Amino acid sequence: MALKKQCGFTLVEFIVATAVLAIMGGVAYGGWFNVSRIADRTEKTIDRYDELQRTFYWFAEDFEQIVKRDSVEELGSKRKSIEVNEQGEFIIQVTRGGWTNPALLQVPPRSHLQNVAYYLDDDDRLLRRYWYHVDRFDSSDYRDRLMVNNVVGLTFRFFTASGEWVTAWPPEDNTDEEFDELPVAMEATLELEDLGTARRLYVLPN
Repeated sequence: MALKKQCGFTLVEFIVATAVLAIMGGVAYGGWFNVSRIADRTEKTIDRYDELQRTFYWFAEDFEQIVKRDSVEELGSKRKSIEVNEQGEFIIQVTRGGWTNPALLQVPPRSHLQNVAYYLDDDDRLLRRYWYHVDRFDSSDYRDRLMVNNVVGLTFRFFTASGEWVTAWPPEDNTDEEFDELPVAMEATLELEDLGTARRLYVLPN
């Protein structure tokens, strides 16, 4: 009587197949992990540049529409249309025009002018604050908008009508309380932890 030949894997073949499968799985996982890491890093970079683009968009909206208009703060003190204080609560404060008012029946009605300030919080985030009214009767009547994260610093320079660059506005050597001139242009320098330094120049209305 003829014996049937048995089919199947020997123990050695099973061990070899298992080892090959493990190696292929490890290689595939390594490739997937690298692709995933690159995709995640690319997405984060895109998000960072979106933040930066949004910041410069609002810089242009605010600085290119600055108007000559002193405003009154909560305690009755007057503020110029541009004020820079890198050591204060706000790095820069401006009064700008061009604020569209879709709610014409708002009470109390607001104007097309807007007070805007930029500042850094304790988490190194640059925020844009705007008030609903140019003359601030209520200190809580404002909104904050996040611009960009991981900010090292924000500085400004101003180009005067006499052709000079100054780092303060009103200029430090100007003691005239009635001074209401605007610079010809202003330069914003934004320093970020991961992207380095970015500068933009804005021409002001005159």
